[in-house]
Amino acid sequence: MNQILPLLGFLLLLALFYFFIAGFFRSPFVPSNRRTIEKMLKVAKIKKGERVVDLGCGDGRIIFQAEKKFGAVAEGYEISVFVWLLAQSNKILKGAKSKIYRRNFFAADLSKADVVFCYLLPDVMQKLAPKFKKKLKKGARIVSASFSLPGWQAQKIYPKEGRIGKVLVYKR
Repeated sequence: MNQILPLLGFLLLLALFYFFIAGFFRSPFVPSNRRTIEKMLKVAKIKKGERVVDLGCGDGRIIFQAEKKFGAVAEGYEISVFVWLLAQSNKILKGAKSKIYRRNFFAADLSKADVVFCYLLPDVMQKLAPKFKKKLKKGARIVSASFSLPGWQAQKIYPKEGRIGKVLVYKR
């Protein structure tokens, strides 16, 4: 019992630190479930060789699957050092070639992206909407989990079904 209390204290401190960092950057790490990821990849209609970008890629599952299942050239952006390290570990374990950048995705060059994945809070989507209009090439697809893109008309909305979250598809 004496050894458990320091461990619990450490875990609590670590959790508080994580949520402070996540709150500071305004986008907490909330991983999508497997079924939602599969749905997002399916509705993106990725073709071999297309460039796929995941903004706030978390542990990298979307980009790794886009690379493996569809032959995409994939990259992700993650600002949290802890989550970025998790993504780098997953990349090594999966033998993926995808690039994962530890930087703010607002600075990402989206001009060559064919598909952009997002699972971002509404205020972040609001800030990204003008960048997408200005920087994405014509025909690029945006696939968002849960949250809409203000000022854009979704081509297709897939409502929440059981454990599969709501998915919205936009086209530039």
